[in-house]
Amino acid sequence: MDFFIKNCILDQEKTDCIVVSIFDLCELSDSAVYLDKCSNGYITSLIKLGDIQGKIGETLMLYKIPEISSKRILLVGCGKKNEINKSNFKEILKNTTKILKKLSIKNVIYAFSEVNINNIYWIVRLMVLSIKESLYEIIKINNLNTKNIKNVKIDSIILNISKKNDLFIAKTSLKHALAIDYGITSSKNLSNLPPNVCNPLYLSYQAQKLAKKYKDNIVVEVIDMKKMKELGMNAYIAVGDGAKNKPFMSVIKYSGNNVLHNKTIAFVGKGLTFDSGGISIKPACRMHEMKYDMCGAAAVYGILIMAAELQLPLTIIGILSGCENMLGSNSFRPGDVLTTMSGQTVEILNTDAEGRLVLCDSLTYLERFSPNIVIDIATLTGACVTALGESFSGLFTNNKDLANQLHHASQETDDKIWSLPLLSEHTKELSSNIADLSNIGKSKAGAITAACFLSNFTKKYNWAHLDIAGTAWKHEKNAEATGRPVELLCQFLLNQSNYIYS
Repeated sequence: MDFFIKNCILDQEKTDCIVVSIFDLCELSDSAVYLDKCSNGYITSLIKLGDIQGKIGETLMLYKIPEISSKRILLVGCGKKNEINKSNFKEILKNTTKILKKLSIKNVIYAFSEVNINNIYWIVRLMVLSIKESLYEIIKINNLNTKNIKNVKIDSIILNISKKNDLFIAKTSLKHALAIDYGITSSKNLSNLPPNVCNPLYLSYQAQKLAKKYKDNIVVEVIDMKKMKELGMNAYIAVGDGAKNKPFMSVIKYSGNNVLHNKTIAFVGKGLTFDSGGISIKPACRMHEMKYDMCGAAAVYGILIMAAELQLPLTIIGILSGCENMLGSNSFRPGDVLTTMSGQTVEILNTDAEGRLVLCDSLTYLERFSPNIVIDIATLTGACVTALGESFSGLFTNNKDLANQLHHASQETDDKIWSLPLLSEHTKELSSNIADLSNIGKSKAGAITAACFLSNFTKKYNWAHLDIAGTAWKHEKNAEATGRPVELLCQFLLNQSNYIYS
């Protein structure tokens, strides 16, 4: 499916459908007014019948409109004109796309540029990402030798830009949106794979493919178990030691042209391709969803794709911390004491608190790059889901400016995050009488104590931790990855790149 930016003469466009907005109390958008005049009041004559009022969720399909070349016009209710926000605009677009998918429509023009949301950059980007999300389908594995991708009926979508002066920024927005969507879709495709396909070695292969595709900007190094032992990554090794599929850490180094500020930004993604809990085994109910315990690594993978597609003028390090937590004769045990790469010792009280053990060595490994900013992304704790539900990701950081930058990107993208504290009272919960730290707290504030644990390994740079346990996938009967927080962190990088959106 292709997207195009165009300043259309709407009544003359030969297309399958033109989508226009109607606001509360039957107030037509400028594009709808134009089409109504061209059709000699045909649209208003039908609206007077009372089939649509302009409320959010309402739609009305019109056929054989006089003096209009398009085969159809779809009126879409957008509610009160000055109260539409990003969240309900996304829902409007998703609902509209579902309607179009059910019909024999191959070519569509969306005339939504008059919607009052920020500016044309954000209108276009919201439209593209929302439409793409609505059309996304999981690739089913019926036969590994057959590509079972359902053909989408819609071939092309034109986004009509009513003001010619807005065309340049609209085209920039489209370029950004398609790159971000490529990152999101790649992240979701990776996350949705079954764990017998997507294991730590498979993750490393995907990273190496990036180096081949973006050979001018990306270099990949894969750290295997032998190298981990040489580096002293004993915590990381212990988690994966009980599994047949051994751990692999993929280090993706991206360098753009004309790099700004001589700044290095690093992302670390928890990549537990399956988490049984180890000896502290999880309940059987919904354990199949633990294939999604690698969504943090998948997010980093998607973010690097976006950066490479847009050739961002930044230096970025991405780490996919691939591992499996399984039961076996070599499994680490409650009561074990591990010496991390940093030299700090950790008493294991629960082998299901394994992600922080993989991440702590990955965070220490990053010190060799002298990063200015490090952000780890992890489906880390059920406690975060209890605290924030499935709408907000938890944010923890040792730097207020970094927190402000992430909150700003969150507000721009509507990818919600919520700051939680890192206080000495919580750090005390990790005390051990036999080691420097224990790997869990005293049963309360679990998301916070997990972040406090990680903070012990982040003293040499500005650091943020995103706990995405509630937001990385839809916790439903038919579970599916969401691709969060790829757009949020892509926007963070765009802001670091000093892009101007209007």
